[in-house]
Parts: sequence; C-alpha cells; structure tokens
Amino acid sequence: MVRTTMLVLDPENRHYDVAIIGSGPAGITLALSLARLTPLRIALLESGLLDADPTIQALARAQLRGDLGEAYFPMHTQRRFGGSSTIWGGYCAVLEERAFMAGDWPIPYSELKRWYPAAAGMLELPDNAYTRPHVTIEGTRDIVYKPFYLSPPVRFNEKYGDEVISHPRIDLILGHTCTRLEASGRQVRRLLLQDSLDTARAPVRLRADTVVLACGGVGNPRLLQLSGIGQDLPVGVGLMEHPHMYAVANMYLDWHRLQDVVDRRANAVHALQLADAYCVAHDALSFSADFNLQQLVSEPLLGERREALFTPVSLRAEIAPNPANRVGDSDELNALGQPLPRIDFHYRFRQQAHRTWQLFADALLRTGLGRPSTLRPDFQLHSGGHLMGTTRMGTDPRQSVVDINARVHTTDNLYVAGSSVFPAGGASNPTYTIIALTLRLGDHLATRLGGNADATS
Repeated sequence: MVRTTMLVLDPENRHYDVAIIGSGPAGITLALSLARLTPLRIALLESGLLDADPTIQALARAQLRGDLGEAYFPMHTQRRFGGSSTIWGGYCAVLEERAFMAGDWPIPYSELKRWYPAAAGMLELPDNAYTRPHVTIEGTRDIVYKPFYLSPPVRFNEKYGDEVISHPRIDLILGHTCTRLEASGRQVRRLLLQDSLDTARAPVRLRADTVVLACGGVGNPRLLQLSGIGQDLPVGVGLMEHPHMYAVANMYLDWHRLQDVVDRRANAVHALQLADAYCVAHDALSFSADFNLQQLVSEPLLGERREALFTPVSLRAEIAPNPANRVGDSDELNALGQPLPRIDFHYRFRQQAHRTWQLFADALLRTGLGRPSTLRPDFQLHSGGHLMGTTRMGTDPRQSVVDINARVHTTDNLYVAGSSVFPAGGASNPTYTIIALTLRLGDHLATRLGGNADATS
C-alpha cells in the first residue's frame, strides 16, 4: 500500500512491527526480505515521492568542507523511491578480503561471502560475480585479475516497486521525512515524521517495535545525531570515500599472460589488483587498475616485440578511516528547521597513492606482466560517490557504532543498513556488498522477530 504526502494514519495503523527509514537499495531489499520470511507488518518510509521533486531533493543539501565539491550531493544523492539506485552506474565486485585479513571487520569473510549469491540475484549479476571474483595470473601471486561486473543496472523502484506497493504487509509511506527518533532508555519508541513538502503541517508520530536506518552514509549518522542517540559512540566519525584516480600515464600489459584469465564474454570492466595477501604483507590498502581490451598494440616487452594492451591509468583505491573526516552539525537550517549536515572530508591520500602505485608498478615489472610509462604519475582525484564508515561495525563501543548484527550499541531495537556500517571500504564499489549485508540483516531480524512463520498472507 502507498501512503503519500496527505498522510493519515488511524491509531491502529500507526504501529508497525518494523519501520525502515529510506527506500534505496538497502531499504527495499530489507523490506522484501522481511516480508518474504515473516508475517511482520512493515513501514517503508521515504522522504521523497515516486518521482524526483526539486523541493524535496533540496533537503539533501549539506555544508561541505574539504575535497568534496558543491556538485557532490546533487550528483550522488536522490530523495525518491528507489534512492541512489535511480542514478547508479551498476559496477559490482565483492569486497576485498584484505580488510578481513587485517582485522578491520569484526565478522569473518566467510560470513559475508555466503550472502553474495543471493545479492547477485537481486542485482541481476552472473554467477561469476561470486564464484570467480578474482583470478590468479600464472607466474605471479602479487597481482590478480579482478573484473567489475555490471548490473543492467537494476533500478530498485522499477524492478521491485510493484512487489513493494502491492504487498499486503508493507506500507510504503512517501513524502515524509523522519526528523527524529524518540527513545526511552534503550528503546526507540516513536518516529517523528514531517511532511517533506508542506512543512507547516503538524508532524505525525509513528510507533514501531524495531527500527532500521537505511538513509545512506550521511543520513544514517545524522538521524542518530539529531535524535541524541549514541552520544558516547563515534557517530559520524571516520567518513570514507573511494577516490577514483586518473593519471597522465599509460600501462603496457602482456596480453599473452592475460588472455587465459580475462572473462571476455562478461559485461564487465576489467582490472588488475594487488593481491590481498600482498597488501597485508606490505601494509598497503586495496588498489585496482582498469584496462581496456580494445587497445591491443605491438610493443617491446621482456626484450621482444609482443602483443600488449596499451591503456591509460585509471585507478580505484581504498582510503583508511580518518577521525578528521566526519559528519556533524552546520550553522545553517533546512526547510524542516533542522541543521544541515556539515561534512568535513579531505583525501590526504597523495602520498599513499604514490606508494601504492609504486608497489603495483614494481609488481608489474618484477613479474614481467607489463610496465608503466612512468613510476610517479600526476594523479587527478575524483570522488566515487561512495560514502562509508560513519556508523561503523565493531565489538568495541568506543570505536564503533553498531555490533556485528548492525544493532546500535546503546539500543535494543535500532539497526543500521548500508555502507555506513563498513569499518573498511576496500577498493570495490559498495552496492553489491550493501545488498549482501542487508540480506544478512534481514535473516537475523527474521530469526529474532518473526522466525520462519507462514508469511503468505
């Protein structure tokens, strides 16, 4: 059922078993997961409408300090049903194991891997996305072939909208922004909802036994901060992004070494990546370099003229969480009377980028896999639109916001879905992992709240 800006909820319908705030990929995935597994009544709350509205979109504005330009949020944020999936490019790859080997994540890598097959189904990815996420290249253990598989891309509002809207136990509540969670002790009791267009209307209170935030890397910590929840936790601290780097440089790659491992039939962006064990051994962050299969040339390699791939240097890299990169209050209010988020973010990455590139270039040369045109290129950094780490997962409340099941440490019934729980972001686009973790959360909540009871009605 769809409820819109003229929201009228009678007392019976003001109470839900689960309220999910945000209808992007994580929110829709969780709502459908719970609806398929349990008999729970679910409210799926969306600040926007079915289509984009400029007035509502303006609620996503933020004060930016540092390396994220003013166009960042208009480019990467959508307040509408379907959220960021309505503008998503479709790049998918499993998260690198490096972060788990280094102890950054509090769950074993196997726990994440078991949810990738179901996530691939949600995103219409081939089986190779999880059965063959990377391939060892003969003659080296330092560099692997890693394709970034492309979802069509799936627009969650289009692919899953009919199921959400027609489901008898999901209420899709549009055009209302959750401005505050009202908590008592360790329980969130009510959600305060404000009409996103008619800000003069009185707010509506909605009750839910369990609440899940699925508002993105900025929206999740902001709602906690505005609600005064988790004040002793590092909420909003350690914001991460994925720097995309373009260099005035090229690579020559030995095609004879690559042709047996490259998945030429796949709809994918092809890349080489430093192997996880190599990164851990050299205290390096994850790093991948794209290459183009269309650019075969004849080039002297290993002392003889051989077929080579000639490709510009285009890189994706991981950055470590930095406490100075954070989300907090600004001195400016939005149309709902709330402080805009202030986002402080600096890459502080160039030294690390050059060191990691040097490791990659050395590995290319040492293994005879190829050669770069320069060992110290001039990198131009661009953001990827992947905000992560602001409600990080962990076991220590001094260093994390949610536990291994994505529950906020200081509450009993408040959970977080999305990339904000990532304690380390790797170099892979996050959507595939977001869906995998959300399916894991859905399974946990179904077991905790609803078991596997008959959910056919």
